[in-house]
Amino acid sequence: MNASGNSLRNILVDTRIISSEQLIAALDNAEKKQLSLIDSICEMQILEKEELYDQIKNALEIQYGVTFMDITEIEPDEELLNIFSQEILSQHKFIPVKKSGNTFVFGMVEPDNLLAEKEIKDRLRNFKDITINKTVILEEDFRKFMKEKYFSSEEEKEEVIEQNADELLSSMGIDLIETNPEDIDLADLTDSAEEAPIIQLANSILGVAIKRGASDIHVEPREKELLVRFRQDGVLSIYKKIPKKIQNALISRYKIMSELDISERRLPQDGRIRVKMVNKVIDFRVSSLPGKFGEKIVMRILDKSNISFGLDQLITDHETLETVREMISKPYGIIFVTGPTGSGKTTTLYSALSERNTPGVNISTAEDPIEYDLNGITQTEVNKAIGLDFAKILKSFLRQDPDIMLVGETRDRETAKIAVEAALTGHLVFTTLHTNDAPGSIMRLQEMEVEPFLIASSTIGVIAQRLLRRICANCKEEYEPDRHILEFLGIENRNSFYYSGKGCDKCSKTGYKGRVGAYEVMKVNDDLRDLIAKGANTPIIRYSAQQSGMKTLLEYSLNLASEGLTTLEEVIRVTFTGEGSSMICPGCSKPVGEEYYKCPFCQYDLKKTCARCGVIIQKGWISCAKCGLKLVDNLGKITCSQCNGETSQDTAECPWCCTDLVSKELEISKE
Repeated sequence: MNASGNSLRNILVDTRIISSEQLIAALDNAEKKQLSLIDSICEMQILEKEELYDQIKNALEIQYGVTFMDITEIEPDEELLNIFSQEILSQHKFIPVKKSGNTFVFGMVEPDNLLAEKEIKDRLRNFKDITINKTVILEEDFRKFMKEKYFSSEEEKEEVIEQNADELLSSMGIDLIETNPEDIDLADLTDSAEEAPIIQLANSILGVAIKRGASDIHVEPREKELLVRFRQDGVLSIYKKIPKKIQNALISRYKIMSELDISERRLPQDGRIRVKMVNKVIDFRVSSLPGKFGEKIVMRILDKSNISFGLDQLITDHETLETVREMISKPYGIIFVTGPTGSGKTTTLYSALSERNTPGVNISTAEDPIEYDLNGITQTEVNKAIGLDFAKILKSFLRQDPDIMLVGETRDRETAKIAVEAALTGHLVFTTLHTNDAPGSIMRLQEMEVEPFLIASSTIGVIAQRLLRRICANCKEEYEPDRHILEFLGIENRNSFYYSGKGCDKCSKTGYKGRVGAYEVMKVNDDLRDLIAKGANTPIIRYSAQQSGMKTLLEYSLNLASEGLTTLEEVIRVTFTGEGSSMICPGCSKPVGEEYYKCPFCQYDLKKTCARCGVIIQKGWISCAKCGLKLVDNLGKITCSQCNGETSQDTAECPWCCTDLVSKELEISKE
């Protein structure tokens, strides 16, 4: 059979189950009567349903070499179904059917899809010694299942949670009494936090946040209300405004859940909540902060079931992906991942480690805190209370016979030096820095007093990254960007199509759903190594890296926009910060530092200076602010005040009467 995939139309015609004419007639009938193709064929009595499925079954089993499954007659395992998100099932087109002991059965539209198999194994990594049995299913049956069973059940669950939260809020106004924060009694606070309505409300907020795919929950006291906001796809939005009277009870409930001291309301505290929701264990990293109107609670959601580690799932550009894989395959050296908080650095590092994690490699990580558990890797958490910091953990790692080490963040001189020295002594080190782009990381290390020759010798490369919101696939449409935006980005002459999200129920009317990464990968080659060792500044390093093929964050992001993955507005919001743009010499068009007086390449005068005293001349000056020299024409002629002889402005002494011209000008300026 020479069909592309297992589309029902291809199977029916290519295997000659029915003729092309019968297929066209069945399709017309299906469209008129709103029937599926199989039901239409059976209604027209071309074939009986059993005979039709038998022939389809035989064709698919011959093509893929696995058993055919009719999922219309089967009720999939709910527990297994909850392990996989809607997006993963839709992307890879498989359904978890059942679990029997350590054997898992999956119905797959394409059983030979290696990415789907990798995703399944990754999601089931917590199960030991598993066997995966693949069966083939019809694509039409898969779509029907997703529409009728999976999506409807998910929407119903979310609707119930939302309704519960609204009902709880409306029912609590009478039961609770408003009090001033200064008058709160600890016993009363504990009792109110343990009341059933408060417990249900606290749980409902967590449940809604998880269902919406939020990354953070903000519970913020305001003057007259309590505001609950969710961060979805990197942007905060308001979820609920809750009456002020239940503020203290709700915040105390979250503090009890995260094992914080509810009597301490003057100091910040950190804790952790672990909940089980629909057979999934989800962690919340909790932080409390005293504010003017009460304590603010922020909870970071760590949903381990929604995390899939793999560089090929993060980096969309094939060339960039190959460069990163080449970098992480080195036996020793140091790789830096840079970017702001929440830009996906941890996921990138974990993905790199997962590709190197084999029984023959010893991997140790120092993290603050440990966000996700990694099988086969020793993970150590920083504990500042007992003096266990990154530097101390790193020193201990060196006595543990490591092959690969991950340092959660290089924050100080000591950690930076130990990490670089470890890279020079035969270890592969991964760590993060807070810089705006990849070339800027070199200057950041120099500020930490790491010698340039050590940086040059040890660094394999630097990965800078950002996360941009992905256009919702359900409401994606082509649009023509404003010309001012194209001119601002310098792409007005590109012949590209651009897309945006119209806004629908699936993306909460935002036009975005999910995020996609933008990467700037600077691989250190011999030319860059030489520049770094000589102490070259950031613009020179950036120019050399770009000459070697490095795509900047802006270039990568614009490619994502032209591929229809994100919008130009999102590119401007996230990546167009002004950082990374070099000052260009007007004489030779090469990058130069802002502090340069002359271009080191062509000796072009980058800054005008006073011909007499050397002060940098600012725009708009008529005369020098230091010596009073007239600046209308630096190269023009002046007249000596003593002999009226003509001389040049850059002459300190009159050639006719030997009068000191600088002193005379200074006396005039003082007067």
